[in-house]
Amino acid sequence: MNKIILGSSVVAMLSLTQSTFGQAVQEAKAEKKEQKAEKKVAKAQELKSNAATGKGVEIAGISDPKTRNAKADRKLKHAEKKELKSDAKELKAVAKDKKKKGDGVD
Repeated sequence: MNKIILGSSVVAMLSLTQSTFGQAVQEAKAEKKEQKAEKKVAKAQELKSNAATGKGVEIAGISDPKTRNAKADRKLKHAEKKELKSDAKELKAVAKDKKKKGDGVD
């Protein structure tokens, strides 16, 4: 009987550790997505300023300011997408935590 009680407590501890680890993983993923979004925003701003000032490599007929601005706009859209994914990861981590507390695992 002691083995069964001991075994169930070990299982409970392992599940608690796994859920805490899972939440930490979700938070780390959210942070990573946020960093990628910030990097993309910075790159987009750099591309926009380069297009406005004529700075950087410009290939005649291919990289006129209009296409360079379009590339910067695409970068900004990707950055927004990364920010949304980051927010989703954070919400998922919070939801997991609330579910654990609701289930009495905490």
